[in-house]
Amino acid sequence: MNILNNLVLFLGLLCLALAQPTVRIRQGELSGRYMSTVNGRSISAFLGIPYAKPPIGNLRFKEPVPADPWEGVYNATSDPDFCLQYSHVTYNTATPVIGSEDCLFLNVYVPTELLVEERQEDLDVMIFIHGGAFMFGCSSIPGPEFLLDKDVILVTLNYRLGALGFLSLEDSILPGNNGMKDQVLALKWIKKNIAAFGGNPNNIVLTGLSAGGASVHFHMLSPLSQGIFTKAISMGGSALCPWAQMEAAREKTLMIANYLGCPTNDSLLIMKCLRTRPASKIVAATALFQRWMYNPFSPFGIVIEPPSPNAFLSESPVNIILKGKAQDIPYLVTMNSDEGLYPGAEILADSKLADELDNNWNEYLPFLLDYNYTCTADKIDNVSNRIKEFYLGNSRIMESKKQFIKMLGDRLFYDAIVKSTKLHAEYYSSPVYAYLFSHKGSVRLSNIFNMAEDIYDGTSHADDVGYVVRVRHMPLERNSTDMSLSNRMIDLWFRFISGDQMPREWPTVQENLPNFGFLEIKNPYERNDEVRIEADYGNEKFWDSLNLNENIACKGFSKDEL
Repeated sequence: MNILNNLVLFLGLLCLALAQPTVRIRQGELSGRYMSTVNGRSISAFLGIPYAKPPIGNLRFKEPVPADPWEGVYNATSDPDFCLQYSHVTYNTATPVIGSEDCLFLNVYVPTELLVEERQEDLDVMIFIHGGAFMFGCSSIPGPEFLLDKDVILVTLNYRLGALGFLSLEDSILPGNNGMKDQVLALKWIKKNIAAFGGNPNNIVLTGLSAGGASVHFHMLSPLSQGIFTKAISMGGSALCPWAQMEAAREKTLMIANYLGCPTNDSLLIMKCLRTRPASKIVAATALFQRWMYNPFSPFGIVIEPPSPNAFLSESPVNIILKGKAQDIPYLVTMNSDEGLYPGAEILADSKLADELDNNWNEYLPFLLDYNYTCTADKIDNVSNRIKEFYLGNSRIMESKKQFIKMLGDRLFYDAIVKSTKLHAEYYSSPVYAYLFSHKGSVRLSNIFNMAEDIYDGTSHADDVGYVVRVRHMPLERNSTDMSLSNRMIDLWFRFISGDQMPREWPTVQENLPNFGFLEIKNPYERNDEVRIEADYGNEKFWDSLNLNENIACKGFSKDEL
């Protein structure tokens, strides 16, 4: 009888094992789980795969260390913990800090029949880096339910955020950029292991949204990322965005050390002390730098490190581009027509916040537009007044909502994105494409901030991403219009990913230089697309005239001289 019971138990466990997809990689065997696309196609999902050792204890504030192999079968069936973070959504709640310090995991999604069947060709691979101002977000936000109706593999990843990922003492003890070095290690892991999932390690497309889009651009510039990926897509982000590069990095680290009772005069002692402090308290110290609401929304970001073999970035982004050191690969840049709704929607949704900014313009605007560190004290009020005059004149915010959103969009997104896109088009031979997404869909990022559409009916920062990957907090209603547009957007992306010819009516950015040429996508119908050619789309001339002390100036360089 015991033999029979054991046999039944064995067969049951065998059936259970067979009900889960498995893959063997260099670290060991993985057991995943099944999902399905919106159209019912089976997906094999391998979730929470460790690519680095937990960055805790003596590994806190260190470069990531590759994860160890394991014995037996690794259970890759659950979303991993997200990295410890101080979120724009939770900053004013009782629990502003959420997540775990042990968070360096990635997810791999594969169409099931292509995982188990023999294939003549390996699958194209798309890596998606989540956004969140280098402060929040996680690998499970972008999902595969739309994209994987195509024959492609999707990989998403976590990386250290905020102070834990980007503190820097601007020296060899803590050079900084550990969050970006996490990403580099994840990219190398994917390059080494993706063939086991049926992926083509020679056609990896790196994509990302917002801070993820800026990350993509930084990887095009970093010597540590060379040769890993073959194409790039930046959605709503650039290395030149004012929030992407961290100013006063050492000063900020010393402020956190002092706040937590640590020494401030010796880098080794600072590091030793900060490793003894609760990680949640280090992350919560973000509030020290955000003087109004959660602004500036990225007090931590990428720094220019002292030169070393392990430096992620040791020159300014503009210098790298102009000197021809960036990767010369096909590049797609995307924007939305009302980028400034992030963070503008929350302000327009609450007239008290709008009044507060109106009444304290010179005090709060430098934080909202992130020039509090890049403008000298004797000029900062003049700069704030010039910005108000240029965009609002004598009007208050609620009287000039469109111009207020344009101001935010120009400063935080368009000016830098257009500038960097044109530079890549001018200095490199690979095709550069750009689109502007202006469809007003059923769900928008601005809805998260409770902004009614009768206050401002626009297409926010990040609204296009939900038509390509499933976004957990922005689910499409799946009505015919939204789903038709989703199918069309995925077709466009897949043409770029697979190297197919782009639509004839969509010009490269190179074709219209020195102007900025791009495709405006208005709705599901291709006949309504419009090719636009703009001379100064993000009011670049105005922002350059302010002479802010930022690592984005192109003055003094010409292509012929380099």
